[in-house]
Amino acid sequence: MLNSSWVTSLDSLASEGIIDFDAAAYITGTPARYIGNPNCPIYNIPPLAIQPPAQDEFKRKSPESIVKTPFWKKALLGVLVAAGAIWGISKLRKTPAFIKSIGTKVSGFFKNLFKKKP
Repeated sequence: MLNSSWVTSLDSLASEGIIDFDAAAYITGTPARYIGNPNCPIYNIPPLAIQPPAQDEFKRKSPESIVKTPFWKKALLGVLVAAGAIWGISKLRKTPAFIKSIGTKVSGFFKNLFKKKP
């Protein structure tokens, strides 16, 4: 059974025009006390016959993927990945020389910083 404050809240929604039926009666399956507004009661309305679904789950009809990527897109991605890998490897080969030149520049900066000026 519903809590009376919950029923009152639903009746307030109906009286303000947000919903236009007796929601508490609809949920509990009892005859409706009013339609539209609680100020306009009606009687002898049959309850709504709601049946739960027989099965509540999603089953894919075909095992195939919904998204089908064309071959040309896959080939283009492969070419771009290979080109990026080659470019990255070429940059990594230059890394030791770059680190060495940065190291000499930093050490030269600190040597000149602590030199005595005449």
